[in-house]
Amino acid sequence: MPVKIYTDDDETNSIDHDIPKYSLCLFPLRSNLREKITNFVSPRSAFESFILLAIVLNSISMGCVDFSYIDENYQPRSDISARNYVIERAEIVFNAIFLLELILKSIAYGFIFGRRSYIWRDNWNKLDFVIVLISILGMTPLIPNLSFMRACRVLRPLRSISKLPGLRKIIGAVVDSLEDLFNVVVLLGFLLVCFSIMGVLFWKGLFHARCRVTPFPVKFPANCRSVKEPCWEPFITDVAIYPDNYRCLPDDNDNNSWTQPTSPWFLKGPQDCFWPIDTTDYRTCGLGGFGMNKCEGTISFENELIYRSCGSNYDAFGNPRFVDSNEPFGYPRMKSGVFNEELNWGFSNYDNFFSAFVTSFQVVSLEGWTQVMYMTNDAWMLVPSIVVYVTLIMVGGYIVLNLVLAVITGSMDNLEEEEESEEIETKEVNIERRSLVQRLSSHASVFISKRNVRIMRFVNNPKFVDFMMLCIVLNTVVLGLDHYQISDDMASILENLNMLFSAIFAVEMTLCIVGIGLKAYLSDPILCFDAFIVVTSLIEIMMTLIDPFGAGSSGLSVLRSFRLFRIFKMAKKWKSLHNLLKTMYATVLEIGNFAILLILFIYIYALTGIQFFSNRMHFDHETGVAIGIGEHGYDDAHIPRSHFDDLLWAATTVFQVLSGENWNSVMYDGWRATSWVSVIYFLSLVIIGVFIVMNLFLAILLKNFEDDSGDDLQVTETQVEKTQHSCHSTSIYGVVDQILPTESDSSLSCFSQIKLASFRIVSNAKFDRVIMFLIVLSSICLALDSPLNNPRSTFALNLKRIDLAFTVIFITEMLMKIIAFGFLRSPNAYLKNAWNCLDFGIVLISILGLLQIGPGNALRALRTARVLRPLRMISRVPQLKLVVDALFMSVPAVANVAVISLLFFLIFAIFAVNFLKGTFYMCDGEQFRSLADEQVSYITNPIAWGGLNISEQQWFDVGAESCEASTWDMTTIPSSRAVCDCLATGEWIEVIPQNFNNVASAMALLFEISTTEGWVDVMYAAVDQRGIDRQPTRDSNVVWVFFFVAFLLVGAFFVLELFVGVIIDNFNKIRDKNGRGLMTPAQREWASTQAFIMSIKPEKRIQKPTGSFRQICYNFVMPNINPRFDQCIMFCIIVSSISLATTEFGDSQNKLDILERINVVLTIIFTTEAAIKIFAFGSCYFNDGWNKFDFLIVIGSIIGIVSSMVWSNIGSLGSIIRLFRIGRLFRIIKSVKSLRILFNTMVTSIPSIANIGSLLFLFFFIYSICGVQLYSTMAFSGEMNENANFRTFGDAMLLLLRFSTGENWNGFMRGMFNNADGCVNQPTLKENTTWCFSQSNYPDCTEINGCGGGA
Repeated sequence: MPVKIYTDDDETNSIDHDIPKYSLCLFPLRSNLREKITNFVSPRSAFESFILLAIVLNSISMGCVDFSYIDENYQPRSDISARNYVIERAEIVFNAIFLLELILKSIAYGFIFGRRSYIWRDNWNKLDFVIVLISILGMTPLIPNLSFMRACRVLRPLRSISKLPGLRKIIGAVVDSLEDLFNVVVLLGFLLVCFSIMGVLFWKGLFHARCRVTPFPVKFPANCRSVKEPCWEPFITDVAIYPDNYRCLPDDNDNNSWTQPTSPWFLKGPQDCFWPIDTTDYRTCGLGGFGMNKCEGTISFENELIYRSCGSNYDAFGNPRFVDSNEPFGYPRMKSGVFNEELNWGFSNYDNFFSAFVTSFQVVSLEGWTQVMYMTNDAWMLVPSIVVYVTLIMVGGYIVLNLVLAVITGSMDNLEEEEESEEIETKEVNIERRSLVQRLSSHASVFISKRNVRIMRFVNNPKFVDFMMLCIVLNTVVLGLDHYQISDDMASILENLNMLFSAIFAVEMTLCIVGIGLKAYLSDPILCFDAFIVVTSLIEIMMTLIDPFGAGSSGLSVLRSFRLFRIFKMAKKWKSLHNLLKTMYATVLEIGNFAILLILFIYIYALTGIQFFSNRMHFDHETGVAIGIGEHGYDDAHIPRSHFDDLLWAATTVFQVLSGENWNSVMYDGWRATSWVSVIYFLSLVIIGVFIVMNLFLAILLKNFEDDSGDDLQVTETQVEKTQHSCHSTSIYGVVDQILPTESDSSLSCFSQIKLASFRIVSNAKFDRVIMFLIVLSSICLALDSPLNNPRSTFALNLKRIDLAFTVIFITEMLMKIIAFGFLRSPNAYLKNAWNCLDFGIVLISILGLLQIGPGNALRALRTARVLRPLRMISRVPQLKLVVDALFMSVPAVANVAVISLLFFLIFAIFAVNFLKGTFYMCDGEQFRSLADEQVSYITNPIAWGGLNISEQQWFDVGAESCEASTWDMTTIPSSRAVCDCLATGEWIEVIPQNFNNVASAMALLFEISTTEGWVDVMYAAVDQRGIDRQPTRDSNVVWVFFFVAFLLVGAFFVLELFVGVIIDNFNKIRDKNGRGLMTPAQREWASTQAFIMSIKPEKRIQKPTGSFRQICYNFVMPNINPRFDQCIMFCIIVSSISLATTEFGDSQNKLDILERINVVLTIIFTTEAAIKIFAFGSCYFNDGWNKFDFLIVIGSIIGIVSSMVWSNIGSLGSIIRLFRIGRLFRIIKSVKSLRILFNTMVTSIPSIANIGSLLFLFFFIYSICGVQLYSTMAFSGEMNENANFRTFGDAMLLLLRFSTGENWNGFMRGMFNNADGCVNQPTLKENTTWCFSQSNYPDCTEINGCGGGA
């Protein structure tokens, strides 16, 4: 008899083998008690609703725990906190409820025996059981590790997922994709492992090198052993001037002839010495002359110039030079070179595999990766390090991580198919309901037409509708005119206009209610929202009339901001925009379950973070060392803004990590405060939250775009065919049929012979290839040109001549095409092609530049405009033209999204201006910091002038011009700004460079925030502000956290993702039409061929050898005959990789010898493998690419072993040879099917990636040249420094790549607005000098001190 599959609906009425006959060995299946309990706990019973309520209440109670009262183990105390006492007692009740649920369900279904028992019927029940068990154990006094028990209890909110069908579907989609997601994570892990091992081999120990003020370590004086003692500064000065008097050891710092056990720093052990650091330079430096930072230049000590040197607290073999005491810095002495925020507190390094893996993961996450790269550039070879990091960014950050989105999107498509099958069942019911609604609507319309036809006609009159649209626009403009320091007259005008528009909207509402009736009016959600806006506006006006000064000093109340949503009514007349809004509306409905999942995720991780980090992130203000509870300075310690001390800030910090903003800094704070275990918490948060959960949202968005059928969001077959046709186009007009010129052509008809000859030349394919070649050469010359070139040098003069030659050639090309096809009026005229118009504009700009038309900056702008010349390649390269055409096809949909984005940004901007204008200011500066505590307190919380005593009033210089104290009477309460102008003149400054003082500034700031860069700093400024002209204090207005989180969710995670949605949707339609998107026909054929080859895995058949011994070797190594051989080789590869991964900085010679012996044994094994295969296969061995790769690695390994035997120290060559061994890891991809599928997918996507990458490179190329021409002469200041600048083409390209990853682009931009001290507008090179590129150029050089955007 077949086993019946049970559902939740029939489980109580069915009997089957899967349900145990006896539950808990006591209750038979047919007993009345068991049947009643089964009905009582059925999924649709009231008991389940009660359990869901208990879960919600229990989750809330866990979030309400007060961690401001803690014991020595950082656990909340209930003996002195009434709230914690109540929650602790409530926890007992909740545990009893959940235990009762477990018992009842175990009685109903059985506990463990049977596939339909409580444990096996649902995976969520297993989670419930584990959580209940841990909770019960946590209440047992004898069970230790209470912190771990509490941390596990935070999983209890996950139980709510099993109670909500919508959430179960989303989680089900994720669970279905777990296998593929795991494969992607494995591929990412494989990539990170390779890069981590490579980093350990090449960069271990490099990040400890810093610029020092002495050439060698020095000793302490007997009476001065702390940086806080007054004697320290004189001691450092004396050490810098006379270092030989304090030399630590007479030996050299390092010597190439040493080994790890023969180094004096090992033989004599760590010394009680230290190596003074140049505290003005926080960069790493290159040991042995490598790296960008060679510690050139001098520093001054009492007018003595001291030459710096590069040194490390470790010798070249990782032997510590010094004892690891907290003297003199207050933290371990061995960390003195790296323990600062600029170097990530020393956690970013490649000293061992763990640190290297965490650092590589940070790089792949695209947050803080440039800081790690700059540290490597300063300490190692520049070009190789840039190549390594850029490769990791491209492959890991852009390609592999986007596979997560592809996997989740595929799972969502499968979920959609299941939902469609369910919808078929309810389709008839929906049709019946719809017909009923239509009948009711028709009756209502008849009733309305009989009541008041005139009013309805008036309201629906197009002119009235247009008038109301105009009023909506004007109302939005009026709301947007509010700004900081608005005049009273302007404020009065805006207030009157506000009342006028409120009256107009009230009249419109009245007419609609009279026309269609109140019941019909309230049945429309849009009309109800209009009514809500009108009513709130009238209430606000009434409040203003009753109490004019109590309505709010901001001029506009929060109620008025709701009117901004009226602007979306304009979408009714914009069909494509209306379709997009419908898609957004459908998406909002569908992401409701996702929002619940996101809230649960944030809540659980916030509670977990509280358990692990609450009250632990207390650091010393000066040293940055973590201070534990009970230690001196704990109460007054510095607490980072991102912390886990309470639920609100814990949830905000988790959300910050999800946004990707400075998540690495938060992790390093947690690492400093606790241990390396905190890394697991943050890496899991990033992997699950950022890589999976946030991609789940984008997958839902893309699914809705695929379902949408709006005309403007579709790519028509004609457009796709046009794109396909562009791939075949090779002529200058992109057409195959060329029309020969005739005598009737209007262009230069008297030169028909010249015209015919010109046509034949420009129509020749070789002509296009020559022009393409010249464009490339011209672009290279543009990249070599720079304002920093010596204008009198031969190089610069030759570049000028070459540019002249190219300009003449391009002018000739343009004239020949004009002669051949006509200029404007003929059917195929030159200017009737858009690409030719671009060529014409570029050539015209080149002509104006050569003629030097335009004064000063205008001429400079003309020269800069030459950078557009590489754009001419687009029309001549089919791959580029294909991508550009696809982008152009997305322009209508992108334009609609841009309008929606602007509307949302405008709404948030006006709201922010309403409340935050003029609030981002504070009193700060040297005078302020020198004030007494009482004076600072008065600036923060001013009281009436009459409340000050005589001595306090004497603080104020009433006669000073900047002080308005003379105008205050006894009842005047001055503002913080007014008090600051008196006590600290000129120090009322901006908190941050951005502000919400007007709508334009607010829109620009919101755009910055929408890129998730710098949004937390703006949020902190808003949280601290206390009103206009008032001194901010920390966490004064925490309610503003919700505003910025809401904007990030709407502006960054929803609205801006719409751009991604419409572009991917259009590309998918191209793919569905072509078979493969963004590929030329030749590329599609190649990709299809590769996919076919990879699917069938053809291998050249190797004939079985004839000799008996060769046949034995053949049978031994063939996978289909002896699979264990390949398994053993794979095991050896893994062992080889593990041996490489166990290498770390400071390894003992014994460990190195053991690893070297392992390497020799493995090399012998791999050499034997290669020899056996060569003997068995003969010359066929080298027909396989993997065999060639293995053979190359074997040869490299042998060379490495022989070299190490011949030469005792082969330096970097040994690391390069060991790097070949990492390549063996790639054989894992060949052996693991799931990884091979992902790898093959990446391979077949190479043409599309190359096409898009080529276009991206072209834009980077153009912007880099533009940046060099405009900003190469800017002086270093702020974010513009030796590593990030526009002084060379390569630096500009790297900087633009950094901006494209969102890495502090806004901070760099705002830094360019500020001019360095003493800058000049256009610096010129002095005669017989060079530019001051480095310290070695001084003193006979010209300073690069140009001004930036603030000039």
